[in-house]
Amino acid sequence: MKIVFVANNKNKRLARVLPKLEKRFRDLGEVQVLSTLRKKHAIDLARGASENGCDYLIAVGGDGTLHEVLNGLMQSNLPTNAYPAIGLLPYGSANDFARTANSSKSIDTLVDLIRTKNIRKVDLAKIILHETGEIRYFINVAGVGLGAEVAQNLAASSSALGPGFHYFIHILKGFLKYSKKHVSCTGNTWQWKGPLLQLAV
Repeated sequence: MKIVFVANNKNKRLARVLPKLEKRFRDLGEVQVLSTLRKKHAIDLARGASENGCDYLIAVGGDGTLHEVLNGLMQSNLPTNAYPAIGLLPYGSANDFARTANSSKSIDTLVDLIRTKNIRKVDLAKIILHETGEIRYFINVAGVGLGAEVAQNLAASSSALGPGFHYFIHILKGFLKYSKKHVSCTGNTWQWKGPLLQLAV
């Protein structure tokens, strides 16, 4: 069995966590820990790890890291029956997906899940950006408006005060500074036009 971790080690905040991974998972098989060096690097790392062959591809970080790992897998040249299982160790700012999916931050819990092959299916959604034709996948939330702007500002900044506090500050700034954008939304059976605070799918 091969387990690959793709870690968002921004500002070395996982310096104490990453050494534990190789040691703790060694009994389960081959372990590789890859750390991101730049924005969207997790996409490249996940795609490479998938194409080189692994059984488990674990994102170590938050929603953004998980999103990049998922998209890296989906960009790989693998048939769907050869995909590794994706996992998450939630060490990010918001950890929205982890809360929704009831994912634990415990390394021991993840070891037990892999050892017992405890895997569950989740829905996968695809977005096609009409202007560029780019395809993106998501398993949590796709948003337009305030939430997306907060996420962009958060990704472009850093903080020594911890990811949770950092996320809270950016939400607060977003509510105080965000101005609604005028948009037009159309679906198969509905249409809406007006000033938008937040659209979430």
